[in-house]
Amino acid sequence: MWCYICLPNQRDQQCIEIEIDTKQTGRVILDKVLEKLGIVEVDYFGLQYKGSKKEALWLNLRNRICDHEINGSTHVYRFSLKVKFFVPPHLIQQEATKELFYNQAKDMMTKGLISLNAKDCDESRLARIAACICQAEYGDQTNNMHQNLLYSEILEDLVGTSGRDASPASVEQISIEHSKLRGKSRSSACYLTLGEVSELPTYGCELHRATSPSGADVTFVVGPEGIVIEDNKTSSIRSIPYAQIRLATHSEKSVNITLIDDYGESQNEELFKLRSRKSAVALYRCITEMHSFYRCDTVGSNVQSQYCRDFKGTFVSIFNENSELGKRYIFDIQRTCQEAYDLVRRKLYAKANSPMNSPSHCSVSSNLCASTKEESEHDPDDDFCNDCFNGNGQISSGSFENIEVGQLMKHNKNQQKEVKKLKRRIEHLEDCLTCCICMDKQVCVVLCPCGHMTCDDCSSLITQCPQCRTNVERFQKVFPNAGFSCREKFSKESEAIV
Repeated sequence: MWCYICLPNQRDQQCIEIEIDTKQTGRVILDKVLEKLGIVEVDYFGLQYKGSKKEALWLNLRNRICDHEINGSTHVYRFSLKVKFFVPPHLIQQEATKELFYNQAKDMMTKGLISLNAKDCDESRLARIAACICQAEYGDQTNNMHQNLLYSEILEDLVGTSGRDASPASVEQISIEHSKLRGKSRSSACYLTLGEVSELPTYGCELHRATSPSGADVTFVVGPEGIVIEDNKTSSIRSIPYAQIRLATHSEKSVNITLIDDYGESQNEELFKLRSRKSAVALYRCITEMHSFYRCDTVGSNVQSQYCRDFKGTFVSIFNENSELGKRYIFDIQRTCQEAYDLVRRKLYAKANSPMNSPSHCSVSSNLCASTKEESEHDPDDDFCNDCFNGNGQISSGSFENIEVGQLMKHNKNQQKEVKKLKRRIEHLEDCLTCCICMDKQVCVVLCPCGHMTCDDCSSLITQCPQCRTNVERFQKVFPNAGFSCREKFSKESEAIV
């Protein structure tokens, strides 16, 4: 069966077409899509589809595709690749990920999912956001009438759903901010846009419509810090941090939330009704997964192990409780924000094959490989030896004296190659003995208990290991035997050999 994946807000409406097996899990589908895009940061993304009542639902990546009741999926599945967990832009490690974050953030602002009203976003920030978008989409400022029309169009797209007016003063302020971005690349402009948008209160939030216990129409704004319940009629806002939530459950079309007061005592349970059972499960999932991703050190086993069964699985479980038949997991979150960042960091460094786990070594390694390849493609000594033979493959006359000289030159060439290999090994060793923070001084302090090493100066500035993020309990001074410059000593010896 075929599956179409729509990418977020692509100007050419790009879709990815892949062939799937409906018995595969959603994780397999997402991995195939992100692999085509060259993205390693898989924990930030998810696949969305439309429910029977046009509600946006997240595909559970731990369950099979056929376990989801997706309308209109008889012959083909249609999903949207979306950012599920928005992280600050400085935690994004890949350009492709940054591009998808930018596209979806821009799309959410135009649809009003990220609020740009006067209370959440002042005029100066709105002008900077519009200017960064203009720099990313159209490049440097040109100071013509067409440019001013672009400012007006971008501003109207952004504030169209917030009730703000695109005044001439706002357009002029965008022009001033745009002039400051001259020379910025698209990648830099996207990063600056995300930096401004990430300061908005609704960045990284997910919206759910519900009905309060009093019958009022409310909107759940579930974000990294907690829940905001906004009355759509009176515009009154009620903020609930995650620390105040004691328990959240769902039952059919409703979600039950139990809070605690300032003294730690449980308050009355509040029941919120949603339009469908799937919407209730989606809100329940959103609250739990947002809390686990942003506020926890690791995903708890009580979250990972929650599941329900279909009718066949329930019947079989009467005789075998450990049966996997019909098991459907409630949550699909695997890692927290910090765990996802560290895992991607290790993957990228391993992919770059860098001894110091630094992306700056990638270009050095690639240049070394390229130079070695160029040297091996053409060897002048081979041409010299080939000249000693005639067309029949026999030794030509007058070449016996050249054979001995050619052998000596070839032997010398082999020695030079060995010297170059040893030099590279020495450079590798020196890199391993260099501090991974300042990239200048030699390591001489062991971070306990993880065992990684830094220099003396950098160790006084950190409380966590820069490589594995383990809290440092104590610092142990060491004195490496290789305290001299291996490169200088080896270069002198290699010159003597040559």
